[in-house]
Amino acid sequence: MNLKSNPLLRKSMQSTAYSAEPMTKAGTWSKVFTLLLLVTAAAGTTWLVVPTIGEGLLFPLMIGSLILGFIFALLITFKPNTAPVVAPLYGIVEGVFVGSISYFFEAMVPGIVGRAVMTTFVVAFAMWFVYTTGLVKVTQKFRAGVMAAIFTVMLLYLVQLVMSLFGSGLAFMTGSSPLAIGVQFVIVIVASLALVLDFDFIARQVEERAPKQLEWVAAFGLIVTLVWLYIELLDLLYRLAMRE
Repeated sequence: MNLKSNPLLRKSMQSTAYSAEPMTKAGTWSKVFTLLLLVTAAAGTTWLVVPTIGEGLLFPLMIGSLILGFIFALLITFKPNTAPVVAPLYGIVEGVFVGSISYFFEAMVPGIVGRAVMTTFVVAFAMWFVYTTGLVKVTQKFRAGVMAAIFTVMLLYLVQLVMSLFGSGLAFMTGSSPLAIGVQFVIVIVASLALVLDFDFIARQVEERAPKQLEWVAAFGLIVTLVWLYIELLDLLYRLAMRE
């Protein structure tokens, strides 16, 4: 069983006891929509609650939910058998993060969140279409290329974070210069292609009759990528708005 199509799904699951019931597309997609509903509900609630609790708590809420979501993600990655319980919790916590960061961007550029949400679903549908129609062939070389791009992006973000702690940073990772916008656009493309890997992962595991418990792990991986794409699009739209 190959779990390398998503950086959060690489942990081997062979040591975990599973039922004989196989994974199905219908079962996986039902869990995807369940997690998406949890993220949306938590994000909407956070959006409505922030004005009542005070905007001064926005950043603590954002950082706290980000850290907790990361912990849940690690738990699912290294203990995949916990996914049926932890994945819904992750969806709620991730929704709090999405809601808080969306509120932040919306305050700076009114209307940006609606455009980012719409663009995210348009891109996601486009990636699903090109995959299901065979316009994009997911070969081993394609997987390796996208995975290399994903890890490069993660490395850049890590370097940017470390440098920012010392009052510096990578010039092409910040601001609204043509170069910064170009780099951000490339990152959006990488996140979009990561969705193709998620779709392919689901299809291949269903074909290989993977254990049914893997449905939650696959759904979790797809939601992670979808949220990542949304955040990157939000950032890109913000940079473009700053140039107007």
